[in-house]
Amino acid sequence: MEKNVLGLKDFLKKAAENEEKRVKVTHIEVEGFGLMEFVRPREGVMLDYLEEVTDAVDIKKEKFYEGDEKNRKVSSEIENSKVKMRSLIEAAEKFVYLCCPTLQASEVREQYKDMTPYEIPTAVFGHKLTIELADKINNVFDGTEAREKIKEAIKN
Repeated sequence: MEKNVLGLKDFLKKAAENEEKRVKVTHIEVEGFGLMEFVRPREGVMLDYLEEVTDAVDIKKEKFYEGDEKNRKVSSEIENSKVKMRSLIEAAEKFVYLCCPTLQASEVREQYKDMTPYEIPTAVFGHKLTIELADKINNVFDGTEAREKIKEAIKN
């Protein structure tokens, strides 16, 4: 069975179709503020956020075994995690800021002129909500939320 090679026109058409399917703008209910608009970041921004979050969280698993060499089996497992909160918060601040046109407005930047733009989300929302927002934004734009909705629809 011979396969046809994808031509440039067909490739461009498929790429455009895939781009059309992507979520470009979303509205998220922000506690204490209401519905806010967030826009899809560039892929590099999403990758930076994911890498920074991964670097900020160190998860280690320890396994404890019982039995002799031949009959050795895992008796228990302990998972320990260590979180570099400053790194996690800084990654979330940058990501939320870059996705939120409202936070980038000159009026907002003027009101918070004594800090860097990336610090504005935590000044406005606090640390906990900024981290939660970054996670929600990432889930919307990487397709996690859509996959979960489809799984739920299939279950019902």
